[in-house]
Amino acid sequence: MPFGDPVTTGQELPQDSCPVRLRVVAQYLEHLDGASTSSEDAVRLFASLSLARLHPDVTSWAAAAEALNLPGPMGVRCARACSATMLVSAEEWKSRIWRAGEETERRDYRATEAKIHHRLGMTRWFDEWARRNRPDARYGDHDLALTWQWVHVAHARLDLSPAWRGQKPTAKDRAHYRHFAYTLDERQQFELALALRKRA
Repeated sequence: MPFGDPVTTGQELPQDSCPVRLRVVAQYLEHLDGASTSSEDAVRLFASLSLARLHPDVTSWAAAAEALNLPGPMGVRCARACSATMLVSAEEWKSRIWRAGEETERRDYRATEAKIHHRLGMTRWFDEWARRNRPDARYGDHDLALTWQWVHVAHARLDLSPAWRGQKPTAKDRAHYRHFAYTLDERQQFELALALRKRA
């Protein structure tokens, strides 16, 4: 069966199960590494799309992307790119993503994403976090912290962070974010994730 065809494994998600975002993060190395020559981010996204297509109401790659709260065309492009670089058979891929899916917590990340969107114009939560954890925070770090939460708490794609305000991040934007994320120690990361649970 070609990779472009609907993904089936003989098992499907229940009819009454909403197509929640099924993230494949920790399971990448165990189940997906070596399956494709595409980047890790692309393969993880393709795995999430493939898992979304296990739902009987999701019948296309565009619909799978939309079920994950991503633009439909992104799902189509990712599926085409990864299908062209697969190193395993379609059956082997289906077996791998099913095993990874069984070990992945099923959560609807939309609520987390909505909370991050809501905080876009608010700074009190960030000021409190920075005062306690990063007193040398710079102007603009609020958006970078929000993007860190977007990527590491909501497990969403970097280029879709609300901090970019609908624009595609530039190479400079990405570099600034990577530097910010790299300089966060474990305690700062923990407190930044925890800050999302507190009042904005």
